[in-house]
Amino acid sequence: MILALLLAAAAPVVGVLEFRDKVPPEQRIDVAYLSDQVRAAVKEVLPQSRVITRENMLVLLQASGRKLEECEGECEVDTGRRIGADLVVSGELLRFGTQYKLNMKLHDTGQGELLSGSVAGGATADELERDLRPAVRRLLAPLLQDRLSDQREEARETTVQRVRPLPSTAAAVWIVAGYDWTSHTGTLASAPGSAFGWDLGGHLFFRIAGPLYLGALLDYSLSGPNELLAAGGVRLALENLGISAGGGYANLASGGWGVLGAVDFGLGSGFSLRGQASWRRASTDTLPRQEITVASVMGGLSLQF
Repeated sequence: MILALLLAAAAPVVGVLEFRDKVPPEQRIDVAYLSDQVRAAVKEVLPQSRVITRENMLVLLQASGRKLEECEGECEVDTGRRIGADLVVSGELLRFGTQYKLNMKLHDTGQGELLSGSVAGGATADELERDLRPAVRRLLAPLLQDRLSDQREEARETTVQRVRPLPSTAAAVWIVAGYDWTSHTGTLASAPGSAFGWDLGGHLFFRIAGPLYLGALLDYSLSGPNELLAAGGVRLALENLGISAGGGYANLASGGWGVLGAVDFGLGSGFSLRGQASWRRASTDTLPRQEITVASVMGGLSLQF
């Protein structure tokens, strides 16, 4: 929790203390160079951090009367506080068997807590240097894990905010225009014809499960042969898209039946682009009998409530 708050606030300040050299004199390598390489690796692994340079750190330590080689444990934490670091990396270079070992520790100066430890090793100075960056990444792993957890939580919260809950009802009115294709069969059959038409309509659906709605729709022709379609139907509500279909009573000179399918694509502020297609058929009750079939394809605007 502490680390999460630290990383969520301003960029953490990291101090890398000079490493204590416990290697026998005849086998010693440049410890100051290793400290600089660790500082560079910290900045690479935590690019948002502010890493204190050796020059600034030495000035701050001289002002406080501290000597790095005399600091261990709590003294390292206190030194980190004196130089204004949120996190402090300390360690020692030693010879163990045939290997150089750089034993590093990461402390949280605010709580005085040891966060992690990591060891870089190698039989030669070159091998030790090659192992520095992987070791620093292991050392900073708790910070990386907390940052990843924070990013995942932020992403989850953002996703939850973006996904709007579906309403319990879906109501809309529309006006569309397009073409009607009409055909007649029977004793007075005539050649198929087409005409431009306007339709007004509306629907009311109730959500029954997830994005699935059941309800009814009305579609009325202002011109052309369509007249009225009153139907029961189903609607599927997606993020920016509504797909509906229904079937029922159609009035074409006499009673009949018809089906209608439509797609509404949201534009914002409740308005949607609407495309719809319908097919209706009715038979006359009087002689001579004839059958009327009307198919239409239209597009327009709908207003969702």
